[in-house]
Amino acid sequence: MRQSRFWLRTLAAVAVLALPALVVAGDVSGDWSYESSESWSKGPCPMGGGGSGKIEMTQDGDEVTLVFASGRKCRPKSMCTFEGTLSGDELVVSNAAKVDDEGGMVKNAITLTLAGTDAASGTSESSYTHPGGMECRWGSKVTLSR
Repeated sequence: MRQSRFWLRTLAAVAVLALPALVVAGDVSGDWSYESSESWSKGPCPMGGGGSGKIEMTQDGDEVTLVFASGRKCRPKSMCTFEGTLSGDELVVSNAAKVDDEGGMVKNAITLTLAGTDAASGTSESSYTHPGGMECRWGSKVTLSR
């Protein structure tokens, strides 16, 4: 009898600890506000400043599409759309494209940790690589709310 109570208590404690993860991993679809701050850069690319705007997210299972709807200029336009996955409370999205006539490539990644269903924070990091060998990186802290 004592042993079965121990296992019931243990199972109950595990269930209580796992509950926040189940709530956090809910649907992130919808409109979000974002802010970027504490920008940095390495290499010859200029450092971007902070910014804010709107993001639209859609979710299908663990697959997430994030689209910058305002507050950011994207050239080419496809650079405003990020694809990725939600695993537990971590959302990782990215994109990549040729961005100039010389074959320069940009890669972007955003890693966010969800805090409930209405807030997230993390980092963005980007890199540019020119076929001639020039490279640079830049990024910032990112916060989302809705």
